[in-house]
Amino acid sequence: MTIKTHTLLCASVRRAYRFSTCIQTSLTLGLSSAFLLFSASTAAEEESSLNDSVARIERITVLGDTNTEGATLGGIDLKKLPLNSFVVGRSELERIRFVDPNEFLDRIPGETQVRNLRIPDGGKGYTVPLVDGIPLENPYEGATQRLDRTNTFDIERVEVIKGPTSALFANNAFGGVINVVTRDAPKETETLVSLEAGDFNRLRARFSTAGTANSVGYFFDVNTRHLDGLRELVKDDRKQTSGKLIFNLNDYAKITARAEYLEEDENERGDLTAQELREDPTQAGSLSSSTDLEQTTFSLSYDHLMESGELNTTLVRREKDTIGASRFSGPQDENDLSYNVRVQYRHDFNTANIIGGYELYDGEQDVRQFGRNDFDLEGDFDTFLNELQINAYFVQVQNEFADGFEVTAGLRHEDIERSNTDFDEDARFSDTSIKFGITYEVSSNILVWGSISEGFYAPDLDDLFIDAQLRNFLGLDATTNLLEPEEALNIEFGLRGSVGAWRFDTSAYHNKIDNYLVTQEFFGFDESFGGEFEYELTTNAGGVTVKGIESVVEYAPQGLPVSFGVTHTYTRNKYDSFVQSTPGADDDLSGNILRRSPDHHVNARIAWQPVDALSIELEADYYSDYFADDENSAESRFTRGERLNLRVNYYLDNWRIWAHLLNFTDTQEDRATFSNGEFTFRTIEGRTLYAGASYSF
Repeated sequence: MTIKTHTLLCASVRRAYRFSTCIQTSLTLGLSSAFLLFSASTAAEEESSLNDSVARIERITVLGDTNTEGATLGGIDLKKLPLNSFVVGRSELERIRFVDPNEFLDRIPGETQVRNLRIPDGGKGYTVPLVDGIPLENPYEGATQRLDRTNTFDIERVEVIKGPTSALFANNAFGGVINVVTRDAPKETETLVSLEAGDFNRLRARFSTAGTANSVGYFFDVNTRHLDGLRELVKDDRKQTSGKLIFNLNDYAKITARAEYLEEDENERGDLTAQELREDPTQAGSLSSSTDLEQTTFSLSYDHLMESGELNTTLVRREKDTIGASRFSGPQDENDLSYNVRVQYRHDFNTANIIGGYELYDGEQDVRQFGRNDFDLEGDFDTFLNELQINAYFVQVQNEFADGFEVTAGLRHEDIERSNTDFDEDARFSDTSIKFGITYEVSSNILVWGSISEGFYAPDLDDLFIDAQLRNFLGLDATTNLLEPEEALNIEFGLRGSVGAWRFDTSAYHNKIDNYLVTQEFFGFDESFGGEFEYELTTNAGGVTVKGIESVVEYAPQGLPVSFGVTHTYTRNKYDSFVQSTPGADDDLSGNILRRSPDHHVNARIAWQPVDALSIELEADYYSDYFADDENSAESRFTRGERLNLRVNYYLDNWRIWAHLLNFTDTQEDRATFSNGEFTFRTIEGRTLYAGASYSF
């Protein structure tokens, strides 16, 4: 790519960003009025054009019909429900061939740079990753990056649902849930082998086979991955295996057994300063984390379709053994064991249905904590056992009151219990959250919706009890020992649909979080510590408002082998109030923007299919500037460089060949932190070229 072409592409992204600032408060109304003004006399021609376009662009879209095929929630088409949802289908995932989940989440509005959907708070699990509707791990430790803890080649689709809007999902999902739906068994036998190699010693190999024998469907996949990073001592090696058997008992009932194994050897390095990046961006620097992990998962489910409804039951056992260390703690040897149980029944009426059920998460973490520098795990260690149990009961009703007008209402009650062998007390919380939404079909292709929902987030044990001990040591007010859970009120409305070759999905949300938990740094004085010392405490700092507009627009012009897509996210995340719970604190963040909260995120895509077998996509990803500290100091403003990705895929009979050039702008500075007057940066791989081929038979 020439410098001139690169400059023009970057300028296009910046123009898209400037344009987005003008539409952030009017996009919903603008889309609806513009699309409804299309001439009715050309409707038949446009519908035919749309069908042709869909057939052409299904592999390069996040709004296409095949993406959402089979995507339901409680038996209802996901895109008919009053919630913000997007689906990435298997054809899209196989074309992107992601290693980092951000490679496909970038084109989903609402993604942040820090762990969660919508809320850039890395210390909390506001996003719950699911596999076939069951939490992938502890629901309070979820993160968007955890998606690769399941077999990335065993994915039929990924359903991204924003906010605590459904009674069928955990109340702490303030950001939302990301549900991985695993592959089903095809009727005919399909076998595939693939090999891929590229920069940073990238090597991936895979074998899979699937089919149906008599009344038993099966799917089996084994793959391996080796990847060194830009920096020294970085590695990301994985072996993944998954298998599924589907026993079709009759036309109405089936039993599904699924097993999965993951072996991971990963080493990540800590942030570099701006000077260190200039001197040598490949240097190792400090340790971020080192993980040697083995995880096994077994699930058993029974599904029974009845005359007036459907019964679904699932049992999951997951065990994870981890030896590792991080910059936050010394080396530790940890065993995590959890059980999930979910029983759900849907009963259908003439114009309504009701869904009720029970869900249990029961998990424990058995930890041996070694000394700070005891990386050989040979010295003395402390042991403790963390336990979390969540009992949830939910009910959700959907009723069609008139043609095209439907109301969805639900309740989810959760009893949460946390315990730790280091503490004499347990922590117990109870919450019932309300969910309510309305949808209205303006026409067969256009739907408007609105919802209001509550959320609940319980503080963890360290914040509850370790901080309490520290407060007592410091002689602080004992009434501040117990923290309040966070409570959220989320309001959203949206518009989605299609007209001719256009597809669009846009929504606005406003989430008010009370009792927001914030960890702050303070200074104390004690002669036994040699005078002044620094410590951290978590407090209910006050209120936070998280709001924004999330939109996707895609267009496939008639008669041309091209398609266009733009994803835009506008956010305004700020502290409404900041109550100082601890004496001696100087910072008052009232009115400040949460750090790492850019106002705008734009992802633009153009795809060209000169022939049916060949697709070429150019993708540009851009964030506006943001504050890298909570104090919103002018010196902390940072703008991440734009990223450009080029993906080429070609089909030849049973062969598939691909070549991808990622981040060819060579942007290495990723997420920024500003502290003590200095920037530090989390780095990413620079320009990356890889290619591969697969053969199916």
